[in-house]
Amino acid sequence: MKAATLRQERHVWGKRWRSSTIFGIVCISISLFAESFLYSFIIPILPYMLEERNHVDPSDIQRLTYQILTLYGVVSLVSSIFIGQLADLATTRKMPLVAALVVAIIGTLAVAAATDVSVIYVGRALQSIGATAAWIVGVATLRASVGAEHMGKAFGFMYSCISIAELLGPAIAGVLLSLTGYWMAWGSVFVVMTMNIAMRLVMIEGSGASIAHEDSDNTTRVPDEASPLIFGSNDQSDGASEEASMEEPAATAATAFFRVVLTQRRVIVSILCSIVHSIMVSSYGTTIPTHVKFAFGWDSLPTGLLFALLQLPIILSSPVYGWLRDRVGIRKPTAFGFASLAPLLWLLGAADQKQFPWASSEASAKFTYVAAVVGIGCVTNLTSTVSAFEITCVVDDFESKQPGIFGPGGGYSRCYSLSNLAFAAGLLLGPLLSGALADSVGYYLMNTILGK
Repeated sequence: MKAATLRQERHVWGKRWRSSTIFGIVCISISLFAESFLYSFIIPILPYMLEERNHVDPSDIQRLTYQILTLYGVVSLVSSIFIGQLADLATTRKMPLVAALVVAIIGTLAVAAATDVSVIYVGRALQSIGATAAWIVGVATLRASVGAEHMGKAFGFMYSCISIAELLGPAIAGVLLSLTGYWMAWGSVFVVMTMNIAMRLVMIEGSGASIAHEDSDNTTRVPDEASPLIFGSNDQSDGASEEASMEEPAATAATAFFRVVLTQRRVIVSILCSIVHSIMVSSYGTTIPTHVKFAFGWDSLPTGLLFALLQLPIILSSPVYGWLRDRVGIRKPTAFGFASLAPLLWLLGAADQKQFPWASSEASAKFTYVAAVVGIGCVTNLTSTVSAFEITCVVDDFESKQPGIFGPGGGYSRCYSLSNLAFAAGLLLGPLLSGALADSVGYYLMNTILGK
């Protein structure tokens, strides 16, 4: 039987490259690129869709735009945990990911073809469910493919792809809508999504009895990668809770994943870090366009270029910072990232404040503002995906001490559902918090408060 299985595997077309780690990383990164592209693509054309195709009164467009964009985050927040639970019950991650992409395409068709606002709401909710599932299952597949010692580099490449999609999505949507029309613009989305599904079907997951057990069988761990985010968090308090958890039967612990994992202080700290990171990221899109319009008189073109200057350092630095995390761990880079953001956020708010010497002329104020934006882009990656890294390390620790404690899938889908939940929570809180602060105390004090 074993010999027959081996002969069958040898006859699989392109098995070597289709199951290779590099091809797996490329496939998953393209999958996440497609979902991020889909998320950002709708932003510049949504007002056109509402007014021209759905005949919405112009006075209601701003309100409906905010509601539709917010709905995406709400659905992602609510569905994350359920998707993680279901994904870890699956025997393979291939079909759940393909199913997620199909759901996203159905939602996209509904949004694109909608002539009623309610259909846009339904389609956007389906897009969110599909994208959330693709993120959770995709990152879990990526983690299983590369192992703990290369997780930083793989995540860095993945984050670069996501950032490129966030940069290209709105630009391509606006250009194609202006030059080629509505349906040709949406055609680019369907091309990307179809290519995404095709690559995922071609990809073969690496064989191995248990994804989680491959790492837990290694007696030599990577101390830098596993180093906790807070000092001493892996010793007294966490050690006691881990020992207590290890005494539980594996089947019981597998059904209590969140109760077990959330007793770890380093997990709680990493979740808070991810929430703060996503609050910062989402606040930029909420406040920067309005501020530069009134402070410097910039219209959509210079504002778009400003966001490009924010994204380009993120794209270029992601692989470098990923390599750094693999070498020195996550704690020091994260601490440095948040420490660097504080003065940069303050400078972002103070750039046009007349009491400071750099604001003596409008040209120097603009230069200072742009420099602050570029600086933020350079350090943003140091604070990204913190919860994904830390929760993975915690799951690895549990699995190394009691293999199979979280089931045959290792609990990685649930792990990344927690990370996604934290990021989605920040995406919802960011616009509300930054918008309220900007209205009540002004842009300068808002950035000062966020920097603290």
